[in-house]
Amino acid sequence: MPPLDISGLITDLSAISSIAVIAGAVFVIFQLRQNSRLIKETILENRANASFALLERITDESFATRRKNMIDAVKKYKDLNWEGFDDSLDDFQVRNFAYIYELIGQFARENIVDLTTVRKALQYLVVYDWVAFAPVAQHLMQRFNLAVNPWENFEWLADETRKHMELREQQTKTSARNK
Repeated sequence: MPPLDISGLITDLSAISSIAVIAGAVFVIFQLRQNSRLIKETILENRANASFALLERITDESFATRRKNMIDAVKKYKDLNWEGFDDSLDDFQVRNFAYIYELIGQFARENIVDLTTVRKALQYLVVYDWVAFAPVAQHLMQRFNLAVNPWENFEWLADETRKHMELREQQTKTSARNK
């Protein structure tokens, strides 16, 4: 029996091995790209779901009632120099109502919900409600000796929305003048 030439076999196996490694690398790259697309789509879907859930909450009938109660309570206790407000049911209800906007602002800042969608959906509501709530924020900051506004995301959301509305108003005026 003639001696077996292993060097040719080793060369062939080495070539096959190199092709397998290259094919594996191509497959891994393909999988990574697919996973990246799936992750992006999932993030977008989650953002949309969170946005819809928040917007559904503010269009609920109870939101209007809670909003009215907050505005009435602030007017009442501000005129009384906050006497009887602290730790009352009105106090807790006002803070709880403001917390809805605080969370929406936080979610928008952290890109969990889309700021543009939130601004367009809330429009003047968040601005008006911040103006109504700001005296409570000041009172509570003094009461608890806080240097930082605990409703900073609510205030930020109102400011961002106000800026957006002012920009739209300017664009509308410019557009009307150009016609």
